[in-house]
This record gives sequence, structure tokens and C-alpha cells, in this order.
Amino acid sequence: MKHVFFQIQNEQCHTPGLGCSFMNVELINEITKGFATKWIFKCKMCNLLTTLESENNDLNYIPINKAIVNGTYAIGIGYTQLAEFSASLDVPCMAPSTYIKYSEEISMHMETTAWSVMELAGIEEKKLAFEAGDIDSDGIPMCPVVADGQWSKRSYKTKYDAFSGAATIIGFRTKKILFIGIRNRYCVICERAKTIGKSPMTLKCFLNWKNGATSIEADAIAEGFLCSVKMHGLKFKQLIGDGDSSVCKRLNEVMPYGPTFLIEKIECRNHILRNYGQKIMHLTRKTEYPGFIRKFISKNVLRFRTAITKAIKYRNRIDESHYNKIEGLRNDILNSQYHIFGQHSKCDKYFCTGKKIGEQNIVSEVIKCGLMTEMSTALRRVVNNSKSLLLDVDNNICEQFNSLINKHIAGKRINFSQKQSYTTRVYAAVVAFNSNGNLIREIHKNITNKSPGIVAKKYLKYTADKRKNLKTRRALFRASGMYKKKNMSNGPDENYGLAQPLDNLLPTDELKNKKI
Repeated sequence: MKHVFFQIQNEQCHTPGLGCSFMNVELINEITKGFATKWIFKCKMCNLLTTLESENNDLNYIPINKAIVNGTYAIGIGYTQLAEFSASLDVPCMAPSTYIKYSEEISMHMETTAWSVMELAGIEEKKLAFEAGDIDSDGIPMCPVVADGQWSKRSYKTKYDAFSGAATIIGFRTKKILFIGIRNRYCVICERAKTIGKSPMTLKCFLNWKNGATSIEADAIAEGFLCSVKMHGLKFKQLIGDGDSSVCKRLNEVMPYGPTFLIEKIECRNHILRNYGQKIMHLTRKTEYPGFIRKFISKNVLRFRTAITKAIKYRNRIDESHYNKIEGLRNDILNSQYHIFGQHSKCDKYFCTGKKIGEQNIVSEVIKCGLMTEMSTALRRVVNNSKSLLLDVDNNICEQFNSLINKHIAGKRINFSQKQSYTTRVYAAVVAFNSNGNLIREIHKNITNKSPGIVAKKYLKYTADKRKNLKTRRALFRASGMYKKKNMSNGPDENYGLAQPLDNLLPTDELKNKKI
């Protein structure tokens, strides 16, 4: 209870001298409104009615019911989980209608707070652009941005049918969100009304997208580019993202800054190298190639990626023209496969010192079986993106924000896409991200215009100190040289699944004749 106070309904006792005390008071009624409670007591001697409430109307605090609903958004649970938690405490929970009522209020606060922190991020990004002298001919500052999208459900590379999705644009210099575009393809109230053939009741419908889930990202990012000048006074001149070509196609269609302003697309380094590694591992499953070559590739798969990352660092470090750096990186990437297979005739001096003791040259075997052709095809996309790789940037900041969204939507395990819940939770993630984890403080200020109480401040200080100490420990650990990468295993685990071959199977002849 934040505050306890007595409200005396009768101004004074009309029978003085009777010695009224707490022992002579009995509870005559208990009124609960969600988690807020009111108790009415009566004096047995003077019939004085006294009301005791679990909280007062102090504007310095968020009412308990609204605070609890806000808490469910902050930690990523819904009404069902709240009801179960209350039952485990043996405390009555609010009714679903009460939860919905306060959810709509919290949704408005969360939305206004989210756009407020994005506007502040735009001011900071604009200031850094002026300091860097990144201004176009019209005097409008420009900045590179990182963009990516996510859906409300897990796809596992199949079933791209999520009801909701969001795409984020983050400033490269500030590492803060400048725009969030949310698309919802479903509204449960409208669908229920359509089923029974009636008009839906008055509501704020969040249905704003009718196309497929795969087109959400491109449309939302294009919207962010279109409103960047009006919203922040900024032009997004470079887009750092994954290999999604639909985004570039959409931006070329809308031309947010006119036909003469070209937006440069920079591919994420991690996505390029990860896709390259996946294609190489896919080739090791093709049994038409010799087993010893496929086994060699599986054991050295990380070397194919490491060779490229080392080349990127070297080319960035040397003092050459930009064109020579790109050409040098292209040659290093093309030679990386030959280097790993044991042929060093074209290796640059920085790249290797020549053949190692006991190393075999299997390039001729790889070429003879035809595997080198397929590997060169997989490497072609990496070579074509040498210009992007030379910049050595990634969209990890967007991936971090997407993971924060997943926290607020319960790891995509609960369907929050039926009404406004998904939208509100994405806005909560925006506030938490741009405020460095201070969601509680920002929402409390939006509702009460004051900072939160002692308990909330103590928790926020604890989490901030914990993050700071963790970063310090990691930095010291890496600087000490004791950090070692974990051993990667591509084969089966002896403690899990069928690590050993099965015995006593049907004979081959009998297996062929067996009808399935």
C-alpha cells in the first residue's frame, strides 16, 4: 500500500466519553476494484463509520491497477499470466474488462512517450550530422541509418503469415530509434462483427495492413524515409541492412527525396558472411563430392569467414585509395578458398607466410570433382559486395532492438496481435531502448509528470549498475587475453539423439522388398 488514510464520514462522535477504541471496531464491508481495496469499519459504541483505502488519489503515483497493467507490458506477460500469478499469491485479480480498460489508457501513454523519445533522438542525430558537416546542397543534414524488420510470430523460414510486424530505422551515430512502423493485419472485434453480420462497436481499430506479412518491412521503412524531413529535419542518405532487395525496390519506387537523391544501400557484413557460410555447409551434404573434401570443409568452415574478416581489417588499415582498397579486397576474397585448400601462390604477404608444415594442397581434387565451381558461385555474392564489406558495418543494433521487442511480446510465444496489444508492446520496447532501459521512469513521468518512487528508483539504479559492471568485466576479461572462443561442433552429440549408428536393422535386400 502506497498510502493509508482514514476518511471519517461522520465529522465527530456524538457520544463523547464512551472510550471508543480500535478494539470496538468491526469490519462491515470490503469493496475491491481490481487490486485496489476499500474497507468500511463501524464503531460498536458510537456507530461511527470509518473507511480505509489501500491507496489514495495522490497524483505522485500511478494508481495500482494502471501500474499493474503497465507492468505486464514491461515484463512481457498478458492477462492470463497475470491472473495465474495472482492466484499463486492467493490475491484476487482484476476482471478482464478492467484489464482492457486500463490497457487502453496505458496504450495512449506508451504511444506518446515512444514518439517523444524518438523526437529527442532525432534532435541528437541532427546535431551530430551538423558537427560532421554531413549536409546536402539544400542545407538539410544527412545521416546513415540502420534498418530491419520483425514479425509477431516465429516463421522458421516457413509460414510467413504473421498478423503483425514492425520495421525500425535507427540512427547510425546515436544508435537510437528514429522511426518505428507497425503494421497489423488483424482486428478481432472487426472479425467477430463480420462473422455475425453486424457492424463493430465503436473502437480504435488497429487494422492498417491488408497485404502479406513479407511486405511489411519494405513499406514501413519507406514510410520512415518519406517522413524523415518533416519529423526530424533529416535525410537518410545511406541504408545499412540485410540483403532484402524488396526494401531497395520500394525506396526506388517512392523516391523519398526526389529523383536526383540516390540512397546508398550498404549490406550488413554479418548477413553476407553468414549466408556464405550456410551455402558452404550446404555443399558438404552433397554426397556426389568426395568425402574427405567435404569433411575438410566442415572442420574448417570458420576459416572461410575468418579469411575474409582479416582481409577487411587489413584493407581498412592500409593507406591506399578507396578504389585500390576495394580491388585488393576483391582479390583477397577470390583467393581465400585457394588459400584454405593449400595453394598459396596468389596470397599476399600479409595474408599468409606460405605453406605450413604438413599442409596438403587439395585444390586440384576440389577442381576436378567440380566442387570449386559451386563454391565460387557461393563466393560471388561476397565478391560483389566488396564495397559494402570494406565499410565493415552491420545491423546488430537492429537485431538488439528486435530481441527487446521479443521480450515485451513474450518471445513470440503468445498471440498479442488481436487488438492493440502488439502495437503497445512495440512502443514499450522503443521507450526502453532509447532511454537505456528506463521504461519505468519515462512512463511514470508521462502519466504523473514526476519521477517514480523510491522502490522504482532503487531498482533502476541496480539494473544500471549491473549493466555497467557487466560491460567492465567483459572488457577486462577480453583485455587479459584469457578469452577463448567456444569449440564449435557440426556433428551429432554423443549425449543427445542418435550419435551412434543403429545396429540390427533389416538387411538391405529385405528393406528393398518391404512395402511402405
